[in-house]
Amino acid sequence: MHMFWADQLVEDISQAYEKEISAGETLIIRDEKTLSGRVHIGSLRGIVIHGLLAQILSDKGIKAKFLFELNDFDPMDGMPVFLDKSEYDQHMGKSLYSVPAHKEGFENFPMVFAQELEEVVGALGLPIEFYKLRPLYLEGKFDTEIKDALDNADKIRSIYKEVSGGEKPENWYPLSVICEKCGKIGTTQVTGWDGKKVSYTCRKHMVTWAEGCEHEGSVSPFGGTAKLPWKAEWAAKWKVMNVHIEGAGKDHCAAGGSREIGKRISEEIFKYNEPFNIPYEFFNIAGKKMSASKGLGSSAKEISDMLPPTLLRLLMIRKQPNQPIDFDPKGKTIPNLFDEYDRLSDHYFKRHKEPYEDFARIFQMAHIDSSSNIEDLWRMRFTTLSFILQMPHLNEVEEAEKLKGEPLTNKEIESLNERALYMRKWLDTLAPDEYKYVIPESTPSDLKLNDAQNTALLTLKDVLSNPKLEWDGMEIHQAIHLVKEEQGISPKELFQPLYKIFLGRTSGPQVGWFLSTFERDDVTKRLMAACC
Repeated sequence: MHMFWADQLVEDISQAYEKEISAGETLIIRDEKTLSGRVHIGSLRGIVIHGLLAQILSDKGIKAKFLFELNDFDPMDGMPVFLDKSEYDQHMGKSLYSVPAHKEGFENFPMVFAQELEEVVGALGLPIEFYKLRPLYLEGKFDTEIKDALDNADKIRSIYKEVSGGEKPENWYPLSVICEKCGKIGTTQVTGWDGKKVSYTCRKHMVTWAEGCEHEGSVSPFGGTAKLPWKAEWAAKWKVMNVHIEGAGKDHCAAGGSREIGKRISEEIFKYNEPFNIPYEFFNIAGKKMSASKGLGSSAKEISDMLPPTLLRLLMIRKQPNQPIDFDPKGKTIPNLFDEYDRLSDHYFKRHKEPYEDFARIFQMAHIDSSSNIEDLWRMRFTTLSFILQMPHLNEVEEAEKLKGEPLTNKEIESLNERALYMRKWLDTLAPDEYKYVIPESTPSDLKLNDAQNTALLTLKDVLSNPKLEWDGMEIHQAIHLVKEEQGISPKELFQPLYKIFLGRTSGPQVGWFLSTFERDDVTKRLMAACC
């Protein structure tokens, strides 16, 4: 039987760590983000995958903890466009924690983005514990791994070469030191290790994005004075944090990639087994791999402001990890997401002719508290609501009650208002033209009707003028189709001019319903004007 991907992974994890679970051990799930700039929407994929696994494991009575690292120790190696270059150029190459915040009220530069990330993730309701990297170094948590790495520098060099073909010089050591003179970490090169101290040079042109001061010195590499390079550090983190489960993007997990290097360093140098891996695909923005450096992608905060938390969770969990997520904030992604949520609800509440259990499960897990009873609420379709919100003469609650056929419950009104709130944001900022509606003041000048269309519209005018015809979306819909069949014209030939007359375009919401939102006299007058 087909199973929701997260449930399948939990089964696989339960088998892999059967002994640990039986012994009552807490399974540690880990993920991280270097806080060098705004957190992009794509970064949420890994967070949601890991957080969902922690949630399901806990639901099954298995002890699990999801630890998320706020990496504040990496060097600042890129200048964000929103910073004053003249002010921040001096900080390039320093550890992020030592770069001053560009906003008031924050401890340092990375904590600005840490707060933003915590707000977004908090709204998703995931079981997550945040921690900062630098304090672990200061507390000496990495000291053993630093010594092991330095003592086995030749073996690590060999691993790099064997896995990726990357040739490291014979005098290369897997460590970066904070320069005692200029405070930079991205510009230092360790030149020797005597078992107690490392010697180093702060090289002027070691990297293109920062300039070293050329200071030479020696220092103990322990207690936060230095850090491991990220591939060796990744392996060290697994051991230090006792990690059982940690996935990564597919680029890291490719053959010869950083995951393979990390695995070998972990197992051969640190004597720690690689955690359970979950390779996941890219998060694409408008068909392109999301990239902070190329300016593609939207920030997690901006998109979380555009989507209710339930829909944001759905966006991240609806596809298996090995499938890419394509997200076009200025296209149809957001409307389609709302529609998909409504379709999945039909499976969950068994309204679908052939409900799929995994669809029902996706709907359940999209909700923050999936263990509670999810209410079956009547909801207005996205395209319908987007039209109503742009019509000054329409009230969304009144129209919703007409469509439902009875008054909305308080919860349904609350749900409608929430959907309307997010939709207005989208319409005001990102929505493409095809979702924007303006009623023309007069008959569009580019309306060209052939004889068959003219006859059909005049006939329709007469039919709709009859007071015996109930002014209701379904009645009007049936009347339009009857005229279409009697006149022997195609749906396109009749529907397109109707949309042009009333909306100034060739498409729109369900035609019978949207005509019902106008006054009868207004409809018949516009049809007469168009035909004359």
